[in-house]
Amino acid sequence: MAQVKGTAFLSLRAFLDEVGGAPLRAKLTARLPRERAELLESALAVGWHPLDAYVAAIDALGDALAKPPEDAARAYGRFAAGFDLSTIHRLFLRFANPAYVLEKAGEYWGRYYDTGTWRVERVSPTRAQADLAGFGAVDPVFCEFLTEYVRRMFELVGARDVRVSHPRCRARQAEACHFVAEWR
Repeated sequence: MAQVKGTAFLSLRAFLDEVGGAPLRAKLTARLPRERAELLESALAVGWHPLDAYVAAIDALGDALAKPPEDAARAYGRFAAGFDLSTIHRLFLRFANPAYVLEKAGEYWGRYYDTGTWRVERVSPTRAQADLAGFGAVDPVFCEFLTEYVRRMFELVGARDVRVSHPRCRARQAEACHFVAEWR
């Protein structure tokens, strides 16, 4: 079973608290099976937890926020990038090309997910593409979260006019999820 580090659940709880507090957390947990709702509330940062519970929580965000699921996932992705990239990391990474940041994120992936591998290619000084292969969940809403996470990560390290697209997805029968990032 694919797993995710507990810090992902902490990020999601922080997002819920910022956007709507306890009432929003209650709305989301009400939309999850009991064991997944309990995990959302109890996950520890250092623990490993079922990936499917995290993906299910992201999928349920739209209903809890009364938004389309993709919009809710993108809002959370934007928040999560800021939550994960501390101010000190942002300062150091501002001196790097955003493609380098994506490469490093791919290397760090295994610290947070025990599934999936990234292959990142710098196409030009202002364009990179990346494939996520073998990830333990096939979920288009999670891909929206991830697309916005990457876009916001680039912004946080100083890139401007960032565009991230996801032209191929395993949810649409592609072999790997393919992302393309462009910036100034």
